[in-house]
Amino acid sequence: MNVFIDLGAFHGLYITRYKKSNYYVSGTKIYAFECNPTIGRINYGSDVVCINKAAWIKDGTILFYISRKNPEFVQGSSVYKDKLTGNLNLESPVNVPCIDFSKFLSDNFTVNDTVIVKMNIEGAEYDVLEKCVADGTIKLIKEIFVSFHYQKIKNFDKDRHNNLILSLKKYPGLIVNTGFGKLNAYK
Repeated sequence: MNVFIDLGAFHGLYITRYKKSNYYVSGTKIYAFECNPTIGRINYGSDVVCINKAAWIKDGTILFYISRKNPEFVQGSSVYKDKLTGNLNLESPVNVPCIDFSKFLSDNFTVNDTVIVKMNIEGAEYDVLEKCVADGTIKLIKEIFVSFHYQKIKNFDKDRHNNLILSLKKYPGLIVNTGFGKLNAYK
């Protein structure tokens, strides 16, 4: 089974780009994770399963700090209160549902599936990927496109970032892209 998972789907830009890219295979199962309640419920297409939850390290709820920018085009919101960008409203976080992403992977996919993940989750990528490495579910991902936000979080330990990169490089067959450029390579 071919799978594309968009963590931090926002308005669906990278779902659209994925569908036009050299990666897309007809019949691919596509998932869009977007927890920001100010964005509203986006219709990403009839072929996309929308999960209005934050990708995280456990099931439940988590505080989410929403950007104070134009409510119709909110981006940069985060589960990290110490995020320096995004003009976050620190006084009024909202509780949003969250899902244990590594459990989602293990419950739904096997190493025989071709799982591609786009991850732009404003700092939470460290927690999520560290858990996937620790429990081995990282082996279920063939390729990942990730935007790292260590430079946008106050007092973030750069060694934590470097250690995660080293951990990811230990998995043969896992392709790690730091950015989304290759998803812009259209057919």
